[in-house]
Amino acid sequence: MKRRAALLLLPLAGCSSVPAPRVGTDPGGATARPVPQPNGEGQRWRADPGRSQLRIVAFRGGSLGERVGHHHILQAERFEGWLWLPPRGLAGASGALRVPLAELELDHPAWRAEAGGEFNERPLDDAARAATRRNLLLALQANTHPDVQLDLLDLAGAAPWWVATVSLTLAGQRQNYRVALHVRHSPATGEAPEIWRMEGRLALRHQDHGLQAFSLLGGLLAVQDTVVLDWTLSWVPAPERP
Repeated sequence: MKRRAALLLLPLAGCSSVPAPRVGTDPGGATARPVPQPNGEGQRWRADPGRSQLRIVAFRGGSLGERVGHHHILQAERFEGWLWLPPRGLAGASGALRVPLAELELDHPAWRAEAGGEFNERPLDDAARAATRRNLLLALQANTHPDVQLDLLDLAGAAPWWVATVSLTLAGQRQNYRVALHVRHSPATGEAPEIWRMEGRLALRHQDHGLQAFSLLGGLLAVQDTVVLDWTLSWVPAPERP
């Protein structure tokens, strides 16, 4: 039986309330977890959600999609993360980003208006947004896997272009990806802290996770196989540990 639970699967279908089967775990029983944070020479940074944007974009599909479907934007307003950078070069850099699924918000009108184009064609009412969000939490097994975690495994390149190897843990399933990053450093000025800003985009396919994109009515209304993670993360110096 093909698994139909997938990365942001049901919320992208619109307002369907079809429950999602459980996503299988990897042999190690992957789950979002604390990552050891290095000590010693180097600089530790923390994610600043107030200066960051972390969102997931998904696209309608099927022959009925253009008439009754919606594209969707999901955004995390609150999350936590840390980054450790060595004093010279990038070898040995590490970090983690954890997003509680309960913090994901869906399709605020201002986000859709800012995106424009097809995202602003038809507004979603509050009932549709609420139903879609409920399906999101159901599909992602939020009751047993409440967090999504991204772990930094390797960092290479030179500013403003970095290349990261990351591990994404979602609903008990872990996958590795390579991500191109555009980074820029801003020194502290006045009351503004020193900041590293990190922009990146990652396209994910359901089939890459061994999953099948959700569809209704024999595929007349469906979710496209590809979703996009889009982020601008701001990192500020973390307080020194006692």
